[in-house]
Amino acid sequence: MYVLEDDLKLNAWQFSQRKYLDWETKLRLTKTRIREWDQNWDGQVYVSYSGGLDSTVLLHLVRETVGEEVPAVFSNTGLEFPEITQFARKASGAYEEIAPRNRQGERIAMRDVILEEGYPLVSKETACKLRKLRNGNLSRRYRNYLLNGDERGKFGMLPKKWRFLLEAPFEISERCCEVMKKRPFHEYMKRTRRVPYIGITQDEGFRREHLYAKTGCNVYEGKMIKSQPMGFWTKQDVLRYVVEHDLEICSVYGDIRQREDGNYYLTGEQRTGCMFCGFGAHLEQEPNRFQRMALHYPKQYEFCMKPVLQGGLGMAEVLDYMNIPWKWEEKYNPAT
Repeated sequence: MYVLEDDLKLNAWQFSQRKYLDWETKLRLTKTRIREWDQNWDGQVYVSYSGGLDSTVLLHLVRETVGEEVPAVFSNTGLEFPEITQFARKASGAYEEIAPRNRQGERIAMRDVILEEGYPLVSKETACKLRKLRNGNLSRRYRNYLLNGDERGKFGMLPKKWRFLLEAPFEISERCCEVMKKRPFHEYMKRTRRVPYIGITQDEGFRREHLYAKTGCNVYEGKMIKSQPMGFWTKQDVLRYVVEHDLEICSVYGDIRQREDGNYYLTGEQRTGCMFCGFGAHLEQEPNRFQRMALHYPKQYEFCMKPVLQGGLGMAEVLDYMNIPWKWEEKYNPAT
């Protein structure tokens, strides 16, 4: 096994340089990293495939570079848009489907995870801090750091605008992703000894961009061994690749169109993670994800908003507490 030293860690200027590489160089570098990963692990690799935009592009790149025999592994959590699940199952080449299960082999439901761990709200970083402050057995120094920062500054502290959630009448946590998504893939890796390609891009957020800048594309050591060969791509890069290669994407995204300035955009959903996830919902303009769900997915919407005591997720109470609108209104209808 060999490890390329120049990809273990990037300086800030190197990451910035990669983001602004010309298109052909970006493609060559990505395919080089894909090929190196496959060779390093003697073909014992797989694509972490969600059916979403980024992983659709990643799967096409892997298929073109190392072949159809690399399995596309889809974790069916039961939380995806129905169209995403249908689309994922049409993947070309080798395909495998996994699901979150407990030690008895039974399917795990998000409702059970939320009742045990808490609701995913604001962001993973903020939810983690809230969970620790509300429930953790913290040292005085660490608790003070989360609330006030330390001599290094206020970078890691809980923002003051979210302090009211410390008194929320429901639990808050980032752990649903761990249970519903990460754990099934960890178990797949243990069972098959395969290592993943993951379709993370730098537009996923500051935390992922920061991690990529520290590790580079191919991570050969540490807690999470992975290849993220699109880690320096932007959303515009992803959309351009789809257009230039005439790739089919899931219908939930709508169409890809181009503005006068040359930038591409989607006419449908911009992101297709878990339908019931609250991360980032406070940032969305109306109609937000929950209001659109009311119109297009009434059964899922009813379950999402129904009180916990009636068998639902109880998101209506949570969104009301955060002052996030969740009801569809006629003013959102283009015909009115």
